[in-house]
Amino acid sequence: MSKALILIDVDGPLNPYAAKPTQRPEGYETHRLAPKGWDPRKPLRVWLNPSHGPLLLSLAEAGAELVWCTTWEHDANTMIGPAIGLPELPVIEFGFNALQWKFNAVLTYARGRPLVWFDDDFPRFPQERNWFVDRRIGINTWLYHINPAIGLKEHDVDTAYTWLKGLPP
Repeated sequence: MSKALILIDVDGPLNPYAAKPTQRPEGYETHRLAPKGWDPRKPLRVWLNPSHGPLLLSLAEAGAELVWCTTWEHDANTMIGPAIGLPELPVIEFGFNALQWKFNAVLTYARGRPLVWFDDDFPRFPQERNWFVDRRIGINTWLYHINPAIGLKEHDVDTAYTWLKGLPP
């Protein structure tokens, strides 16, 4: 059986963009970044926590594969990963014509592999989410909602680790 996938979104889970703009969350550092398509004269404020890299790598050590699942696409490898201590990771590409939000691209990429997906946007796309879940029946799938005002926490990773260890061999 192929390794389980750990799909990682940037904005929300790693960058708690919905936190109070005047109060950077504890443990986070401020970065000014201009991803592809962004005006470099007005970089985006991104809060990143350097402890996230080692936490996510611990999931990979549990027998999973880390994959970027973010609209940052390849910019996640050049801007986000180095800031939190992640090596270059595979990237799910969505392009500008993504149907069913990110779900159709994930469905194609995952090809029946178990997955846990850290993202903040699942509640925004209930119809698309249901479409995706219907196509994953019988495949271990966890859409792990992260509060975008708080971001990924150690207990989220610990919970995902326990879930991964409970997967059939």
